Amino acid sequence: MLERHAYQTLLSWKRESSSKALLIDGARQIGKTFLVEEFARREYPSYIKVDFLKDSQAAMTLSSARSAREVIEALSLISGRRVIAGETLVFLDEVQEAQDLITFSKYIVQDGRFPLIMSGSMLGVELNHVKSFPVGFLREEMMYPLDLREFSSALGVPASVMDTVYECFEEKLPVPQGIHDRLIDIFRLYVVIGGMPEAVQAYLDNGYDLGASREVQEGLVSLYREDIAKHAGDRVLQVKAIYDSIPAQLDKENKRFLLKQVKADAKFERYANDFAWLVGARAALKATCVTDPRPMLERSEEQGRFKLYLSDSGMLMSCYSTDVALAARSGERSVNFGGVYENVVAQELASAGVPLHYYHHTRLGEIDFMGEAGGAALPIEVKSGKSYRRHVALNNLLRSDEYGIKKAYVLSEANVDSEQREGGTVYYLPLYMLPFVAQELAGASLGGAIAPPPAW
Repeated sequence: MLERHAYQTLLSWKRESSSKALLIDGARQIGKTFLVEEFARREYPSYIKVDFLKDSQAAMTLSSARSAREVIEALSLISGRRVIAGETLVFLDEVQEAQDLITFSKYIVQDGRFPLIMSGSMLGVELNHVKSFPVGFLREEMMYPLDLREFSSALGVPASVMDTVYECFEEKLPVPQGIHDRLIDIFRLYVVIGGMPEAVQAYLDNGYDLGASREVQEGLVSLYREDIAKHAGDRVLQVKAIYDSIPAQLDKENKRFLLKQVKADAKFERYANDFAWLVGARAALKATCVTDPRPMLERSEEQGRFKLYLSDSGMLMSCYSTDVALAARSGERSVNFGGVYENVVAQELASAGVPLHYYHHTRLGEIDFMGEAGGAALPIEVKSGKSYRRHVALNNLLRSDEYGIKKAYVLSEANVDSEQREGGTVYYLPLYMLPFVAQELAGASLGGAIAPPPAW
């Protein structure tokens, strides 16, 4: 089993939220069902699972229930098993197919006879028709593809190694060269394989076969396109065109999404809901431009200026030729992987709960990502090539007294280093330290401090 941080979230819910149902949202095929079933087997004497995507009759039957007693009766009949009070976990999968049950979960929780977990895909676009959310009776959690730490764990990196890397991050000291080389190699693998569990498992189960992973990734891209056809209504063609355009948009020097590359005379206002659909379906990640690099970045968002990333870097890589994937795996410096590396950063920040922003100013320049930490904005540049010390926009921000920015991060394949610039410090961090950068930004947004890496 691939170890997932989300398992700790499930344990937390069991300990702390027995008075609430749990709703797990996330993109297709990221391992929600497998994780909940493993959790149920480990933590409960018995469990009942109903998959509404496979059993439409069950969706109709349970949606028509009007009391917790009727739900228990229906569950027993559907599963052919007893629902034992205080022992049986009930797991309702693909709950977007039986949306009334989300509203009704309040009464199941109040009944108190069994804990309830629901999960689904496309919830960001499919739950608009839910009559009312049971506020106070439902805990909602997002799940993502494997992040970089989970991927490293799957490849056998022990916790002690990441403890060392964390200490180096905290002290801003170089990582021992042997560890550095190995983790850069793993980062390159992550760029190519990504974090979709089936793609990672295919690589491991087939003797480290990247072709097996690519076959899975291509299938997932096709599956996501089928979801668009099924769920996007009368805007299918427009949503598909945007989704299919993302790899080419990220291959440009300027990664900003340009609608004119989808349709010459397209206007943002006409397509705004299509972008929102892709993000709501968890098929894409959106980084919005900000023009004021100071805390409360959302104050200066420009909604019509943004970058779009795919939800998984491996799926993105499968949209390019195999030659590009091989070059990324070998670390070929002559190829520009800026867009793919940015996609990895966007994934990691999103999975940590960090809002995605980038900075653009006509005079000062553009910064790949902008977060908040230490009471100031924190600029982050992502470099894939040899010229990782060239960053005019960072220099411009650091020398500006107006914004109070005293440090910036540059993520590259180089080891830890730093430079003093006018007004502040530029820290050069290896890309495998990205999880700790994400934690720092997430801690700032939650009002807390960065925590050490979780035990694996």
